[in-house]
Amino acid sequence: MKTLQNEIIIEVLNAIDEFETIAEQLINKVISETKQPEIEAIKKGDYFEIENADFINEEEILSDNWLYDVHGEHCMFENKITGQTLEVSLGNKEHIANLDPYFFYNFLKTTKHLTHLTKHFESPFKDMLDLFEDLEQKKLLKHIHKIGYRKI
Repeated sequence: MKTLQNEIIIEVLNAIDEFETIAEQLINKVISETKQPEIEAIKKGDYFEIENADFINEEEILSDNWLYDVHGEHCMFENKITGQTLEVSLGNKEHIANLDPYFFYNFLKTTKHLTHLTKHFESPFKDMLDLFEDLEQKKLLKHIHKIGYRKI
């Protein structure tokens, strides 16, 4: 990966904030718009209890055209209209801010006003991981586990 200009790094850091904001909104949609069996635990922050559940409104989609699919320790959200995707870590409230390099690249790629950033990452996973590691050294991200990072 080539060295990124500070302006690009700032845009990526702002995109991380945007990811977290949208992830929180989407988790709240799942909590309020689906019939989660473990709703009380989920409301207390045990997001690992979230599962693919029936919708309260008998629809097959969350409000604002969002599809969701819980798989393993993640929940994939995709906007049916825009194609924007977020792969959100479950666990607890803090975990939804966890970033996987490849999943975050896909968020950039599918978010219309952020797609221009993807041209800086020729190898989506490796280059994004290199950036995350660099941002960790600069004390802007912290390494969580394996390839997971979170903004400080």
